[in-house]
Amino acid sequence: MVKNGHSEESSDEAIHLPMGLASELGLCLLHMPRRVAVALLLCIVFVLPCPAADDLNFATRQIANFSDYPRAFEDTGLLPGREYALQSLTRVIHHRRSDRYRLKIELELTSLYSSREHQNAIPAGWQVAGSRSGYKAIKTDARHSYTDRWQSRSELERCEIAFTAGEFDIQLGRQPISFGTSHFVPVLDVLAPFNPGYLDSTYKPGVDALRIRKVAGTTGEMELIAAAARDSEDSAVIGRYRDTFSGFDVEALAGRFRRRNFFGIGWEGERRRINIWGEAAIFERNSSDGRHLGGFSDDLAGSWSLGFEKSIAKHWRVGIAGLHQDFGARKVGDLTQAYASTPFRQGWMQLGASDYLIVSSNREIGPLSSVNLNAMINLVDNSTLWQPVWKINTSDESDISFFAWFKTGRSPASRPTGLELRSEFGAFASGIGMLYSHFY
Repeated sequence: MVKNGHSEESSDEAIHLPMGLASELGLCLLHMPRRVAVALLLCIVFVLPCPAADDLNFATRQIANFSDYPRAFEDTGLLPGREYALQSLTRVIHHRRSDRYRLKIELELTSLYSSREHQNAIPAGWQVAGSRSGYKAIKTDARHSYTDRWQSRSELERCEIAFTAGEFDIQLGRQPISFGTSHFVPVLDVLAPFNPGYLDSTYKPGVDALRIRKVAGTTGEMELIAAAARDSEDSAVIGRYRDTFSGFDVEALAGRFRRRNFFGIGWEGERRRINIWGEAAIFERNSSDGRHLGGFSDDLAGSWSLGFEKSIAKHWRVGIAGLHQDFGARKVGDLTQAYASTPFRQGWMQLGASDYLIVSSNREIGPLSSVNLNAMINLVDNSTLWQPVWKINTSDESDISFFAWFKTGRSPASRPTGLELRSEFGAFASGIGMLYSHFY
């Protein structure tokens, strides 16, 4: 199953360990000092006495963009009127495979230049790649150089070992994890989601987790996921069941993350040549969420999305979807409060309002080129955000995308008390950019 542009791979290679020993190994690694756990995991793998095949590869992404912000940001001193940003990401990828286990290690080297001084004061926007994951319990990032406008960093984005213990498939370490159908705006993908419409989705941020899977029936799969956070109380334990019913891929989730319980379901399938997909979830409300913005309950909050896609001509597909979230604002005056709420600050809630309409169009204009147009319409304040993308395959291992963001809606106003939001997308930047990817 492909999620968020990243394929979750199955654990075909195996190392056969007793189930009790495998569980104890996972618990020991999660509780010992973090840097020691990484070193021990690598040592265990490399001294295993079995033949193994090693692959070493490199991947690079180059991102350049220009952004034009509403004037009110400059008037209040929050952001410059215009900004140029250049980002280079190079990933060193090492895979070791044997008939007993599989090891994956990926180190990402990042450099970022921005014309804005003190660029870390406000988190980078959708244009610049970066992890918002809070489920990296083991600190493995390093800053190598830093000025007001330029920085270089490194981050171990993947370090996992996969093996089999009896009837269980086990993955342990830093790895990408995705939930739901992930069509443009996620509802179920709560551990490390991408921003809506994010283009640089080839490599998803890893989370530190232990995953245990087993077959259920003839077509189903059961999975237990334990993801560790730096604050142990924010750690996640989630159960997932996946199966196929009447031609629909269905997954059900239940568990706890970031000190709240939740339950969700996602589905995707085809009827009469129409692709139908959706996600729905119920979240427990916490006292840290702030004032109740709305919804069906003071104790629970619901979110759902429902979408349809259909081919209307050869090589041309269009789609439409609706999104609702009880955590979102139901009037413009509450947008600031929604942005300040716990779900938004933690990164698993991506948009500030309660209701949206999303439309998309994808058309191939040749064997090596395609044009996409995605749009989000905020049904609370009628502001819109449009994203055209022209993608060109330059070889079997590389492609280049030219993209832009345009918006409509009332721009924010500068007041003596600060910035006043008068629509959500009216406060977004307009811009253009380029993304080049190459795999070696």
